[in-house]
Amino acid sequence: MTFKNNKNIIIGILVCWSFSANAALYRWTDDSGKVNYSGSIPASDAQLGHIELDKNGIKKKIVISAEEQRKIYQLKLIEDERKRAQAKNSKSQELRDLEDSRLLTVYNTEKELVRAYEAKFRLAQLTIDLLKARHKKQSQKLEKLENDHERMKDLKYKDAVAKEIEDVLDNLKIYQQAITENRVEKDKIHKEFEATLSHYKQLSAKNNTKY
Repeated sequence: MTFKNNKNIIIGILVCWSFSANAALYRWTDDSGKVNYSGSIPASDAQLGHIELDKNGIKKKIVISAEEQRKIYQLKLIEDERKRAQAKNSKSQELRDLEDSRLLTVYNTEKELVRAYEAKFRLAQLTIDLLKARHKKQSQKLEKLENDHERMKDLKYKDAVAKEIEDVLDNLKIYQQAITENRVEKDKIHKEFEATLSHYKQLSAKNNTKY
C-alpha cells in the first residue's frame, strides 16, 4: 500500500470523525427493510420516519412515519368517540352502530388494525427508551458531581456543585415519573388493543354472515 493510499485512508477517517462529532446522525428503515445511518435522509425516504441520534449514539428525537401518524390519528378519532359516549350514562344503539361502522370503515382487515396498534406500541416504547437514556445520562452526571463535591476544598465551589446536584436529582425524579407514566400508558394501549381487536373480530364475523 502506497503512502498516498495511507493518506487517503487517514483523511477519510478524520472526515468521518468530524461528521460524527459535529453533525446530526439519523437512523431509518427504508422500504426494503434495510436500516440506514446517515447525516441526512433522502427525500424519497423522508415520509418513512426516523430517529435522530446525538454524537454518542443516544436517541435524541423520534419522528414516526406519515403512515403511522395517519393510523394513530384514526385510532384517536375512534377513542375520542368512545370516550364521549362513555361520558353519557346511557349510550344509544345508534351511537354504538356509528362507532362500529367507523371501525370497519377505517380498517378493512384485521391486519390493518393490528399494524395501527403496533405503530402505537413502537412509539410508546421509543418514548420510554428515550426517557431511560436521559435518566441514565443524568445518573452518570450525578455520580461525577458527587465525587467532585467530596474532593472539593473551596466552600464557594462546593456550594455551587451542591446546588447543581440538587438540580440533577430533580431531573432524575422528573424522568423517572415520566418513565412510569409512559409505562402505564403503554399498558393501557395494550388493554385497549385487546378489547378493540376482539370487538373487531365480532363485527367482522357478523358482517360475513350477512353476505
